[in-house]
Amino acid sequence: MNERIIAVFDFDGTLTVGASSRLLFLRQLVGLPRLVGGLLSRFFNGGLPGKPVGNADYLDHLFLKGITKHELEQQAVVFLKQVLLKKLRKEAIDRLHFHQQQGHTCIVVSGGWDIYLKPWAEEYAIQQLICTELEFDPIHHKSTGQMLNNYCIGSEKLKRFKKLYANRNEYILYAYGDSHQDLELLNYADYPFYKCFQ
Repeated sequence: MNERIIAVFDFDGTLTVGASSRLLFLRQLVGLPRLVGGLLSRFFNGGLPGKPVGNADYLDHLFLKGITKHELEQQAVVFLKQVLLKKLRKEAIDRLHFHQQQGHTCIVVSGGWDIYLKPWAEEYAIQQLICTELEFDPIHHKSTGQMLNNYCIGSEKLKRFKKLYANRNEYILYAYGDSHQDLELLNYADYPFYKCFQ
């Protein structure tokens, strides 16, 4: 029996070019002046250098808290059309399509938010999306400014992948990434590709 083949792609910097999709989504949501103000505020309060999760916590709470899920979903549709589709890296998307045409299971593992990655994943027929999920108040359906789980970066990427695909003997793994946040997953793969599209 042939082994299953899984291809895992990081999103920002691997499938896309340019700035973080998270920051671009925030820019669309609150505008550039407020986003820059938030970043400067974080910087002057001891944040930014070398503390990606701490910075994310601060900005998420500052800008997302109180926004309804419906509003964020509407913004995500606009973001997909106006921003994300223009950021895609052609060589990486060609590789994604190659794996899909071969019948491989294609997965995106990202620190980005589910609110805008889900519509993109549907558009590109991604079979599994593993990412950072926003938390919403179950009564009013408003963002709490917190995440439902840990940020899907670094070792968390591998942890979540292994939770879904626990039996390592059942598949051959291709992994594509571009930063230190992808290293654990790349090291776990049979065929790791680091910055291969740049």
